[in-house]
Amino acid sequence: MSVIDAGEEASMRKQRLEYPSGWLYLCRHESVHFIIDALLQVDPKKEFNQTELAEFAGISRQSVRRHIDRLVELGVVAETAGGKRYHYNIESPVGQLIAELNGELAAIGIEQAADETAGDES
Repeated sequence: MSVIDAGEEASMRKQRLEYPSGWLYLCRHESVHFIIDALLQVDPKKEFNQTELAEFAGISRQSVRRHIDRLVELGVVAETAGGKRYHYNIESPVGQLIAELNGELAAIGIEQAADETAGDES
């Protein structure tokens, strides 16, 4: 990659935000990172409301309210109880892919930690 100046960088960022990839569309806001991380740590059958999700994710209820429709639209969470409760939708293609990616990244991290520990014991 070549070095770009600040103006080009700002232009590229603006273009990415105007025409986001699926990944950027999903993770554009930091709060979504915390929501997904929280979802990955609960039983997918566990139902929760927006307040419970906010508490578990460590973010404000307003942040959950701002992003929950996008997560439903993408199939990351499914609505229950007439839209008052939700659960992680591990059965959706996006939900499955997020879980798989998380598993792969966790495995790499575990392998790296094991390699580092083995190197320390030598």
